[in-house]
Amino acid sequence: MFIKTVAGIALLHVLSAVSAAPRYTKSTVPSWHLPCGDILESDNTPIENLEEQFKITLDSLSLQHQLSMSDYLNRDYEYLYEKVRIGVHQHQYIPNWVPGDADVKLVKRLVKASPRMIVSYLPKLHSDLQKFAVAFEELIEDETNPKIQEALSATQNYLLMMLCEVESNLEVLPPLRVPRRIERSIMNERQRNPVDDTRRWIRDWGVVLKYRNYLHAWRHVFNY
Repeated sequence: MFIKTVAGIALLHVLSAVSAAPRYTKSTVPSWHLPCGDILESDNTPIENLEEQFKITLDSLSLQHQLSMSDYLNRDYEYLYEKVRIGVHQHQYIPNWVPGDADVKLVKRLVKASPRMIVSYLPKLHSDLQKFAVAFEELIEDETNPKIQEALSATQNYLLMMLCEVESNLEVLPPLRVPRRIERSIMNERQRNPVDDTRRWIRDWGVVLKYRNYLHAWRHVFNY
């Protein structure tokens, strides 16, 4: 079975990132609730060769991951956040629901796993990406530096492309299902409104670092 490409959606996401203005306005419907731009319909067409479909799925996800990883590295976040230092007692400012070390360890267990095993993890990947999307949306809204905001917007857009790719594949792979949508309310008011810029920078850099580690973990799995 052939899975439609999301190239057109990817182009729209990238163009929106390039033209992003310093003033960010949240959409009524969270972007991660419709990562492909519309509601996808489940494809119940029987798959003749499931193992082959698993390989096709992983190839498409690997390609999208390469694009996301490349864009992330090109943004040079280490330079953008070079003045931020996270002390031992400052990790409390980084949302603990954002996928972290425990999630990275789970992903790395998939290294050298069978395609079937890796594909079975896609619902968890879908939920994790949604959580990162919640966090990045707030980072973009709060950021006052146009250069950093542009980088965060691009990262968020590539994240949504990856989420769309995962969702597209979940819709055609029985018995997997798209998991529940993560709501904005997962991020509480204290996490959204740090008392000062120093704590906001720690929050933001902490989220970016978590995303970097998560991307690297999946690169080990895709092994490209």
